[in-house]
Formats: sequence, structure tokens, C-alpha cells
Amino acid sequence: GEPFVLDVTETIKPQTVNRLAVRVLNPTNEPIDGFRLPETTMWAKGIPCQPGLALNYGGIIDDVELLVAPAVRIEDLFVRPDPKTGRIRVQANVRNAGKEPVKGRIALIVSPATGGETYNAVELDRELPPGDTLVESELTVPQPRLWQLNDPYLYRITARAFAESTTSFDEQSTRCGFRDFRFENGYFRLNGKRILLKSSQTDARAPGGIFVAHDPDLLRRDLINCKATGHNMIRAFGGQIPRYQIEMCDEIGLMVYQEHAGAWRMEPSPKLAERFNRSVGAMVRRDRNHACIVMWGILNETPLGAVYDQGVAALPLVHALDDTRMVMLNSGCFDNSGKAFANPGVAQWQSEFYDIHPYQPVPHRAAIINTLRTLAPQGKRFFHSEGGVGSALNVPRLARQFEQIGETSLEDAVVCRRLLDQFTADWERWKMADTFANPDDYFRQCIAWMAPVRKLEANALRANPNLVGYNITGLVDPSTTGEGLLATTFRELKPGVVDAMFDAFAPLRWCLFVEPVQVYRGRKAKLEAVIANEDVLPPGKYPARLQIVGPRNLIAFDRTITVTIPDRSGKSEPPFALPVFAEEVVIDGPSGKYRFLATFLKGAAAAGGDVEFYVTDPAEMPNVETEVVLWGDDPELATWLKNNNIKSRAFTSGQQAAREVILVGYRPAPGDGKAFAELARHIARGSHAVFLYPEVFMQGDKRTVWLPLVKKGNRIDVPIWLYHKDDWAKNHPIFDGLPAGSVLDHTFYREIPGGSAFSGQDDPAEVVAGTINTSLGYSSGLTIAIHNLGAGRFTLNTLHLRQNLGSDPVAERIVRNMLRYAARDVEKPPVDLPADFESQLKAMGY
Repeated sequence: GEPFVLDVTETIKPQTVNRLAVRVLNPTNEPIDGFRLPETTMWAKGIPCQPGLALNYGGIIDDVELLVAPAVRIEDLFVRPDPKTGRIRVQANVRNAGKEPVKGRIALIVSPATGGETYNAVELDRELPPGDTLVESELTVPQPRLWQLNDPYLYRITARAFAESTTSFDEQSTRCGFRDFRFENGYFRLNGKRILLKSSQTDARAPGGIFVAHDPDLLRRDLINCKATGHNMIRAFGGQIPRYQIEMCDEIGLMVYQEHAGAWRMEPSPKLAERFNRSVGAMVRRDRNHACIVMWGILNETPLGAVYDQGVAALPLVHALDDTRMVMLNSGCFDNSGKAFANPGVAQWQSEFYDIHPYQPVPHRAAIINTLRTLAPQGKRFFHSEGGVGSALNVPRLARQFEQIGETSLEDAVVCRRLLDQFTADWERWKMADTFANPDDYFRQCIAWMAPVRKLEANALRANPNLVGYNITGLVDPSTTGEGLLATTFRELKPGVVDAMFDAFAPLRWCLFVEPVQVYRGRKAKLEAVIANEDVLPPGKYPARLQIVGPRNLIAFDRTITVTIPDRSGKSEPPFALPVFAEEVVIDGPSGKYRFLATFLKGAAAAGGDVEFYVTDPAEMPNVETEVVLWGDDPELATWLKNNNIKSRAFTSGQQAAREVILVGYRPAPGDGKAFAELARHIARGSHAVFLYPEVFMQGDKRTVWLPLVKKGNRIDVPIWLYHKDDWAKNHPIFDGLPAGSVLDHTFYREIPGGSAFSGQDDPAEVVAGTINTSLGYSSGLTIAIHNLGAGRFTLNTLHLRQNLGSDPVAERIVRNMLRYAARDVEKPPVDLPADFESQLKAMGY
């Protein structure tokens, strides 16, 4: 927020009680005195409170101080240290609040911030007329010590203002540091040395008081956690973080990319320029002395239009207030102009790198990993200024935490309670207590898989030679969404994430890849190794060992290679990522978990160096003894059955001689309603149909038209990006031989989860697997369920099974299990259809 000072000298009454009343106007969607929320510097505020938006908080959100000051005083102090010369340019705004000119003296002093002898001091005599006088001078520090990430050395500049004929004086001081930050010759550089930005974004919200935390240590803990996990920057997203966080970043060596509150979601209005520029100017004036601030952010995800034009036009304003820092134009480059930044002192927008928000779906399959490894928008290096994958909100625990601090009536606490009520209804309806000990047990598993996926994403990006900066969404969970990297809303560390990100952000690390992650025994897997080297290893040759280790320490591959770091003396700098190995290897070993390992044997100690994958022996697949009846048009499925020695025949209409196991693949049989009606008759006589592909029920954009149920409900999309659902499976025969009775592991089941689920139908006879999203709002559905129809049954599925038959052993195992389980239902003779079944078919829309 914007600091302000109110001078009440003329209105104060001595020897009596004085009351200061401040009117706080908090705009809503309807105008109040000409202020409408979307037309103000609103950032992410929203009405009503809902997941994904901030509460519409208002009021004074930082310290309030009563200052007793002399008539001649320092109103503002701006310092600009120059690391090349050791000079510090000082601007002091001196105010004479009296009615007559006075002779004044201004003293400027520089010393170490932590105390010690003065390095330099100057005194200046000035005539001070009523009002403000700008006093400018220089201080010099011989051989200045630079502000560095690992040595954030600070200096203190003190300004004193004396008025003639009085013994009183006013004093202000500020801290600063000598450092230079810019983008030059293809990289960000701190004090001339190139650096890979490793950042997370934060808005410093806390439960209960928004920006006034119920425990003031929460926001300090955020920064300590950042530093401990290898971050070198935070992005203050959509508004200024509190001043004490900035002070702490100065002290611990954590750079800050600072945005103002008008950077996102502001709507055009006649007051756009005035309000936008006021927000930008307030940001710069408040924080421009801090060494940790290295970037000013003007816009976020803003398309072409009036607000974007206002952001483009703001560069001269920023430079008039502070020309010593980089200015970022539009995080995410939603304008597609290519303009990304302006270096210190540069008067026009530059385009040497591209600024992108490459959010990717989960699970991160081979194509996604390849995308992250090869991104080069418009052939340029890129700053990944947003992206990532969050976790579920543990809504039972979050609700209890709001209860614990006595804040159950707050808007975000009410939203949390609503999410919990929806989850509880599903928990009871689907009898999830037979799989998870309690709701907390379920959510612990949901949150635990985030850490390895975050590490996997970082692994892919660190292997990309075009990456120059990596900012992650986001640092902690806001109170209604699960986007946090390190911690929950109440700052409880998410399991495994500290280790994962310390590894992912290591300045020297192995980035290892194996494809596919589920391998049939005797087939090939492609192994790749990339070294991410932030100038840690000097030029030379380094021996390294690559291994594949399987069950019982089986060594399936063992190779020693030489990693050569080239000598680039006088040449261009090498990228931060260097490929060192790529080879296809036949994996011939028993079923189980395998690890691809890499380690240096001499001269280097890299992080990373461990990635897991799985091997399945086809001989261990369960046999399907029952003949399978194929319904619909899917010749590839028929070929797969034949190649795997599973007897099959085509579906025939009419009275069947026996109950059947019916398998439905990609495309429905011709005839739409008539074909589905005949299929339903076979099921009702006692057959069991297995639907592998949910799209067979579609007609146009309607997803459940041909579902053999009267209450068809819907097949809903569930979120699969930053905010995502969690997949789970019961201990059920369909998952025999596979890890189940848990949330599904995203490495083992990488190819299987889809992005949709059946919802709104009558409760099935058997719940097998499902998906729940509490990361952004609430949505849920079943991914495998078995329904009754007459004397028979059918299995619904939205998992990616049909798509992966022949390439992924997990898909094959589940399909075989489905067929074997269905076979249990077809041992008896078929039965006659009930007398009213044709009317049931009409009710189904057939």
C-alpha cells in the first residue's frame, strides 16, 4: 500500500483529548463516491469471496505512527549507491512547516548499517523557505563492499536537519547497498556475474487478518524457508509486500521483484491514468532505497488495450523516480508484443528475452517434459515468471485451524467450511473410510505427491538451455486455494518439499530422464543426462558414473563417462544446461522399481542424480480365460486382444445363448440409440459390459446421452494444471497387482489419470476409483464405477486405459483385471428381460 502522512499541527488542541478520525472507503462492485472496485488498483480482490480471488479487504494495512517532529524536518530520503565509484547520491526533501524562511543545516552521514565508524559525512547550509526544499549531495565509501546474495552487506545513510536559533533537529535514516542488477548478453547479472533467477511469488497474505497476521512470525518464516530451499528471489505478486519483509530481504540476501496493486485485473475508466500512475509511483517511492529490490513490475497477464497502453507509458514515470533498476513490463507477455523489460537507465522497452507463464497439465507425461526442456519462445531465451503445480487444500485441518484462532465467521473460513461439507458428503457417499483411516489421512497423501512433481518440473526446466529465470506459483497457499510451494495457509511445511526444492535449485545438479517410465521387460528405455551448471564447475574433464539399479540392487546398466566443461575463454558463455548422455538401453530384469543414477567420481559434487521408473515382465500379466465380446468399432482393440491371446468375437444382436463379457472401445456401434438399446438388453439379461472410453456416450457436445442410466448426470472436467484434482483407488480386484488403497502415485500411474469424471448419476453398486479437487473450489466424480442394470452390470471408466494399451503395462493390467472381474458375473445362464424393460429403455432415451 501507499504510505501517507497527515500533518495535524494546525488543528491539534493542547491540554485536551484530540481524536483523529479516518474514513476508509473500500470499493465494491457498485460505485461509492465514484470508486468502483474493478476500476481501482484492485489486484486479485473479488466479490463475493471465492477460491482463486483475494478477499475484498480494505483499511490501513501497515503500521500507524504518531510522530512529533520539529518544524524543519526530513520528509523523504532517496539514496542511489554506485558500485563502480563508491559514491552515494543523496536526495533529501527538507520541509519547513513554519511560515517564515529559516537558515538550516543538513548533515549527511554514511556508516555500516550494523554500527561502526562513519565512512563519510558532509554538512550543507541552506536557506529553507516555507514548504519543501530538495537538497542533493554525494557521500563516498572507499572500496565499497557489495551487496551479494551470500554477503548482503548494508550501509546506513543518516540525514539530520537543523534550524538556526533552535537546539532541536530532525533525523531520518535508511539502509542501502552497493549492487548492480540487469539483463545483459543473454543473462540476468548481479554485480556483473550471470545468475539464474530462482524465485517464488508471494502476496504476504495470512489467515485471519490478511496482511495483519495473527502470528507475526508467519511472514518472516516465509522468507527463511525461501532462503533455506535455494531461492534467490521472491516475486511480490500484485501488490507490495509489508515493509518489514523488504527489510528482512535486505538482510538475508533475497532479491525482490516488486509489483504494484494496479498490475492485474484493473478495468479501464476515466480515472485509469491517475490511479494507475499513483499506484506505480507509490510503489517506487516507498521501496526505492532497498538493496534487495531489483525489479519493478508494471503489469501482469494484461492483454492489449487501455490498461496495457497505460503500463507501456509508465516507464518515464518510473525512471523519473528511480532509474537504477530493471523494469518488467507485463509478466506472461499476454500482449504478445515481445516487449519484456527495460534495463536500468534505458528509456525504451527491450525484448532480449521472452516472459512466459508455461503452466502445464499434470501428470507431466513425456510430451510435457519435452515441452519444458525445449521451450524457446520466438527462438529466444525465456524468463519463466509463473508456473507450477500446487496441491489439495486439507480442508478438515484448515477448518479446525480457523476454529483454533477463533475466526470461523471470516469469509475465507466460511468458504473453507463449505468445501469441507462438500468433501464430507462424498466421503460418506463413497464409503472412503474403507480405504483411508480418516479425512486427514487422505489429504496427507494428496499433498505428499506435490513435492516430487515440483522437483520433476524443475528438473525439466533446469535442463533447458534457454531458461534464464524461474519463478514458481506460488510460495504458500492463500486461504482458499492450494497453490503453495512450501507451506499451507497456516505455514505448515508441505511434506518433502524442502528437500525436493533444495535439490531442484542446487547450482550444480544432474537432470536425469527415462522414457517411458513404465517399461515392458525386454524393451528399450531412453536414458538422458543433462548437467545444470551455474558456473560452479570450471572448464575441465570430470569422470562420472551412470547406473540403472533394480530390485535387490540388481545392476542393469553401468557406464563411466567423461563430462567435459569446455573452455570458453574469449568466447560466448555456455548455457546453464549441458547435455552429456543420451542412449536407448534394453531393460532386461524382473518386475519392480528401477532407478537411473548419476554421480561424479572426482572433482564435482552435484545434486540430483536419481530418477525412478518401473519394469513389468509381460509373463506376469494375469490371464483372461473368458471369451470377450467386442461391441462397437475398434479394430485396433480387436488386434490387441488377439496379440495377447485373449479370445474375442464381434457382438451380435438378439437373444444371447449365454451371459457375456462385453468390451467397448473407442467408437460406438452404428445406430446410436438402437445399438445402445440392444447393448442394454444384453446387459440386463446378465452380461457385464466394460466401457474403456467415456466418449462413446457422447452426442455432439452432450457427454452422457447414451449412458445406460435414467439419471445420466454428467461427465465433468476436473482441473489438471496448477490447481488440480487428486486421483484415488480402492483396494478392489480391478487394481489387483497394482498399488491401490491410496491416492495414486504420479510416477507409477503417470499415463493413466484423465481430466474428467462421472458425476451426478445414481450411486453405483461398487465405487472403485475417483477424483476430488479441493485445490480450486470443489469438484469430484468417479473414474471407475460399476453399476447394476437388470440382472447384469457395467463398468464405467474415464482413466486413459484404451489410449495406452500396448504401450503401458499399468493400462494393460487394469484392463485385464476388469475383464477377469466381469467374468465372475457371467457364469450363470442369461435371464429374461423384465416386462417393463422397454419402458426403461425409453426413459434412458434409447
